[in-house]
Amino acid sequence: MSVCALQIGSSLVSSLIDLAQTAPAEPKAAFSMIAFANQLLNGVGIVGILLLTGLGLAITFGVMRIINLAHGEFIMLGAYVSFVLQSAFKMDLLLTIPFAFLFTALVGAVVELTIIRRLYGRPLETLLATWGLSIVMQGIVKLIFTAQLKYVKAPPYIRGNLTVFGSGEQAVEISYYRLFIVVVALLLLALTAFLLYKTSLGREVRAVTQSREMAKCLGVNTSLIDMATFAYGCGLAGIAGSVISSLKSVAPPMGQDYLVDAWMTVVAGGVDKLVGVLAGAALIGESKAAIAFLLDDPAARVIVLAALIILIRYRPEGLFTIQKRA
Repeated sequence: MSVCALQIGSSLVSSLIDLAQTAPAEPKAAFSMIAFANQLLNGVGIVGILLLTGLGLAITFGVMRIINLAHGEFIMLGAYVSFVLQSAFKMDLLLTIPFAFLFTALVGAVVELTIIRRLYGRPLETLLATWGLSIVMQGIVKLIFTAQLKYVKAPPYIRGNLTVFGSGEQAVEISYYRLFIVVVALLLLALTAFLLYKTSLGREVRAVTQSREMAKCLGVNTSLIDMATFAYGCGLAGIAGSVISSLKSVAPPMGQDYLVDAWMTVVAGGVDKLVGVLAGAALIGESKAAIAFLLDDPAARVIVLAALIILIRYRPEGLFTIQKRA
């Protein structure tokens, strides 16, 4: 948890600098319930993004206890897979999602086989190795695609806004694309929970996590389980990159924008339970949206980061945790 606090603390410092450099905001207009409702609905979209980007990290860190600082780069790889398939084969964004999962899962399996496997039980070395890996992955992508910004188009059938109620300037709306992100994130959460808790593979994964030596004595192929679990976590990151690729430009450093938020989501909710990822995403996303409406975006980020540091200090296990025997 000290590594997570360090990452969040460094992000807090950069947010404080951004807040200090921000020009004084103009006086806000009178409080409007319609505007506030729209902001909260926008927060639902943020919740979806946080859940989507944090789910893969919940597997690699929450289940396997691997400090993966290259998580953001796997998100970036997924976005580039969608860009390549869309630009070369004119594929619909939704059709590129399975390919993003397969490619990033394959890369994750290779990384586990060649790097991570030699570092289990050595968190500091794992941290340094994955940090170096993130730099290498960014460099390779720059060599292939250059640092120029790329763009992925959203399908026409998920463009536009859904009006919840009202009309005109008094309408409360949420974009179809953000709803799509939320739906994909919830489906992946349900699928992951099913795989972990309702299948024999999930039982083996949990057995290896709890007692590697005992699982090995019972005939579980721990090496295969490790590789499959890490690959699945990386594949989820690839799906996240593919789904959010049309929200902003695709570039080699784009994963770093989501890395700290993903760590915050997993740590706030608790690394031992998947429901904690959902709770962390909801808490952070809606808090940011509400505070940003009342103050501004830089202040919202600073306040949320500071609150998370306090949470880690007094409740390092997060909001949800598994009760373990002494």
